[in-house]
Amino acid sequence: MKHQKLRIAIGVLTSFIALTAIGGGIAMLVGAEGDRFPLEWLQNTPFKDYFIPALLLTIAVGGSSLLASVTAFAGHKLSAISAMMAGLIMVGFIVVEVSILKQDPPGPTAIEFMYFGLGLMIFGLAASLWMAECRNERDSVA
Repeated sequence: MKHQKLRIAIGVLTSFIALTAIGGGIAMLVGAEGDRFPLEWLQNTPFKDYFIPALLLTIAVGGSSLLASVTAFAGHKLSAISAMMAGLIMVGFIVVEVSILKQDPPGPTAIEFMYFGLGLMIFGLAASLWMAECRNERDSVA
C-alpha cells in the first residue's frame, strides 16, 4: 500500500489525541478533574462550568481524532481529509482555550503548546498524504 508510513504516523498521532481527549473529557464530565480546573478560570467566558468544554473535548477533538485514526489505519480514501480536519479541530480547540480560559498561571502551558504542535503536525502530514494521493490519481489517469 502506498504512503503506508504517512498513514501509520497519522494513525499513531491521532490515536494518542483521541485517547487523551476522550479520557480527559470524560474525566471532566464526571468531576474527576474538579480540583485541576477551578471555576474561577471560566469567569467572563460563555461557560458557567466545564460541561460544554468537556463535551467539545470528548466529541469534537476526541471523536474527530478517533475517526482520523480509524480511517488512517484502514487505508480509507477519506483518511487524509479526516486527519486534516482533526488537526484543525485540535488547533482550534487549543487557540480558543488559551484565548478565553483565565488560567493561573496564565497560559499557554507546555501541554497546550504540545497539543497545538500535534494538531499542526497531523494537519501537515495529512496534507502531504492528500497531495501525494491526488498526484497518484492524476498520474494513473493520464
